[in-house]
Amino acid sequence: MPMVDVEALGRLVAEYEALSPSRSPEARQRLRDVCYTIGIYTGEADAARAVARARALLERQGPAGSGGSADGAPGDAGAHAALLTELGELAAREQRSGSLPTLHDVVQLTRVAVPDCVGAAVSTWHDDGSVETFAASSSYLLALERAQGETGAGPLPRIRRQGEGQVVIRLDPGRPGRFADRARRCGVRAVASAHLRTHPHGCTAFSAYLRTPVEPGTPALGLVEALALQASTALDRFALARAVADLLDRRHATGLAIGITAERFGVPPHTALNLLVRAAQQLGTDLDTVARRLAAEGSTG
Repeated sequence: MPMVDVEALGRLVAEYEALSPSRSPEARQRLRDVCYTIGIYTGEADAARAVARARALLERQGPAGSGGSADGAPGDAGAHAALLTELGELAAREQRSGSLPTLHDVVQLTRVAVPDCVGAAVSTWHDDGSVETFAASSSYLLALERAQGETGAGPLPRIRRQGEGQVVIRLDPGRPGRFADRARRCGVRAVASAHLRTHPHGCTAFSAYLRTPVEPGTPALGLVEALALQASTALDRFALARAVADLLDRRHATGLAIGITAERFGVPPHTALNLLVRAAQQLGTDLDTVARRLAAEGSTG
């Protein structure tokens, strides 16, 4: 049987029951989040089976929520308590340090902080012609981002050739082509882009779209370059979050430990993984041992 935080699981099931009758978009989104977390606790991908299993686990635990290790060994219970204490202290320090900016935060900051900026976006242009936009400050910039992939459009071809640094393109209002037409409609006269990383089959860039042409060396371009560094850091965290999602799918014990930590301490999954790794370092053990202390591998039928 999984070692779960019975009180937290009980709260999730109660919230599920309270939200189920509601039809508001906010309630339905929260209900999906609750079902996902219950699924992490129970190891069930299907929401209905996850809730049913959670109810069964709660009934077996009893009203006092007694649990612990399968054999009730005092040493296991002490290790579990010590781990929760360590995670609580780490989570408190994490929350006191303040949240780091996301990609969405960076592109929104670019729009309001850079003079004459229409907006910003972070995208990867893959060699197969597809475009993956991770964040954009407005919906119409998505069309501009995709149009950059055309031959000779925007700064993308030069970024691909140069492979690093910043590229600034001044757009000729009379230049034909889909990118130029869309840029004109959006009031864009220049694009300042910075290469963020090289993929084996693609190119990722941070682009700021400007209403007025700029010359190299102007303060606005220096600010765009600094914001691009912030975007690169946020993109790394975004990649870590994706890796955590894969980990949740592939490894039940570690995934369950991440879910328990995220729910108990109110942190996102990638932060929960960081806390588990740091707790393992503090306790002189490894991640697998920490995960097993929080959640027994597998579950009984």
